[in-house]
Amino acid sequence: MDWQHLSEVVSATLTTFGLKVLGAIVAWLVGRYLIGAALRLIGIALTRREVDATLQRYLANSVNVALNIVLVVAILGYFGVETTSFAALIAGMGVAIGAAWAGLLANFAAGAFLIVLRPFKAGDFVRAGGTAGTVNEIGLFATTILTPDNVSAFVGNNKIFSDTIQN
Repeated sequence: MDWQHLSEVVSATLTTFGLKVLGAIVAWLVGRYLIGAALRLIGIALTRREVDATLQRYLANSVNVALNIVLVVAILGYFGVETTSFAALIAGMGVAIGAAWAGLLANFAAGAFLIVLRPFKAGDFVRAGGTAGTVNEIGLFATTILTPDNVSAFVGNNKIFSDTIQN
């Protein structure tokens, strides 16, 4: 057995692997820095638009998770790991999240129609979505109605839009 040749092959393999690991570490550090910068920019933009702090944290966490997944998949691809299975998994998660958010998206779309078509406005006494009272606010996902017995009712916009509205 040629120990000199074996030593050269092992040395070359370890050097190549070491450089790949070093490249992956650099990619991780640069990627994390860029993700942090993106999150700071998103935070600044949402603060300037006076978006609710809870919604800001939710959006920032969602973007953080998504970008970290992209970073990890990119680093795995750099090492030669087949990433198509990860892409399929992420696509499946997207379909599941879309199905889970179907009701929320319906409320959002109905809220947009309520704001554009204006069947009622804040301050009107209405009977809509099975609730009667004075409209306090037409939100993106729900409308706040103050009932005659001084109870705030949050009615989903889709329920209001798909039901009879008496103004």
